[in-house]
Amino acid sequence: MEKVNKKGLAAKLGTDLGQRILAIALAIIIWLILSITQYPTISKTISNVPVDLTLTGTIAEEKGLSALNFKDMNVDVIIEGMNYEIGSYSANDLTATVDVSSVTKKGTYKLDIDVKSAHSADKVSILSISPETVEVQFDAINSKEFDLSPSAPNISAEDGYMLGAVSCMPSKINITGADNDLAKIAKAYAVVDTTQSLSVDKTMTTNKIVLYDKNNNVLDSSLYQFPDEEYTLSFPLFKKKVGNLKVEFTGVPANFDLSTIKYNISENPISILTSDLDDQSEEYITVGSIPLSEIDLDKIYTFDIPFSTGETSADGVSSVKVNFNSDGLTSKTFDIPKSQFDIMNLPEGKKVSFDTAQLTDVVIYGPEDVIKKLKAEDLIAQIDLSDLGKSAGSMIKTATVYSAKYGNVWCAGTNEIQITISA
Repeated sequence: MEKVNKKGLAAKLGTDLGQRILAIALAIIIWLILSITQYPTISKTISNVPVDLTLTGTIAEEKGLSALNFKDMNVDVIIEGMNYEIGSYSANDLTATVDVSSVTKKGTYKLDIDVKSAHSADKVSILSISPETVEVQFDAINSKEFDLSPSAPNISAEDGYMLGAVSCMPSKINITGADNDLAKIAKAYAVVDTTQSLSVDKTMTTNKIVLYDKNNNVLDSSLYQFPDEEYTLSFPLFKKKVGNLKVEFTGVPANFDLSTIKYNISENPISILTSDLDDQSEEYITVGSIPLSEIDLDKIYTFDIPFSTGETSADGVSSVKVNFNSDGLTSKTFDIPKSQFDIMNLPEGKKVSFDTAQLTDVVIYGPEDVIKKLKAEDLIAQIDLSDLGKSAGSMIKTATVYSAKYGNVWCAGTNEIQITISA
């Protein structure tokens, strides 16, 4: 087989490469000569040149101003220059900036856009810029704290429950914006848009903030900056139950028929909200007590409703009025002799004597038919000495007047008897 002469081949390749380099250099020289002699200057349109706005080192920066509504923008530029310099120009070879030298205070300005070559050695003329100006608003940027309220218009409670006051945590928010825009804020809300009907307590998170002015118009949120955090809305649920109200009577003789006294409560029954979602659906509540001897059929009594912990009125009722029905009732006055005085719970080793001869003008209430036939001898004035202890001597005690024969009459007023205790 014939062997290749490697030395001759390398020499041949080296000669050919040199010729190629020489040809390229001659072509570039010819292109430069033609560019200078035949086409010395050209004009060229450069599209989508990005515009930059900076306040560094300006009066606006010294006065704490910021450009509020400036957004990324591009301009189209027609340039003129030497063909060999600008022939290959693109948007990257030009810089466009907003001239902010005239900005010295808050306000809206119509500012010129300046364009120049990014290459300082190139001689480039700017023939036109489109658009030539941009309108920019300048204002001072600050932060201000506002109360943050919850808003969840589509959250409700299932039947038998009521949604309590919704709370928001945190309850404050720092909002950043222009002074003029911050001054427009009247209310700030953390908003949950979810639609849901609840039967248990619930919490939900949101980062949606909606602002309103004093006329309840929604403000443009894009004008403000909000903290990068979530807000928790708590939805407390209350169970509805029926509260049946009643009055308790004290100082009642053992044989007295309480059904004799008819009374009305202004709000009865009432609707109660309880935080105990497993609580019973109905309960009886004693709003207060009235001593039997102090009942005045013409008087109206007022009582605050003693709600249990975690309970409240569904209708905003916190107190009620109690009045008595006097239909079919009447009264009569009696004198009760001491022969009808009675002592109960007399301590061992003690004896009692009555210094009061009789009780006079004792007022007795009851049904008309019973009062008509009631006699003084049907009445007993009873004194309870269970609290006597070691006391002795003369003292005054309050007597409970009742009838052993008729269990539907009662004594109105205080009847005091003077007694003497001795060994």
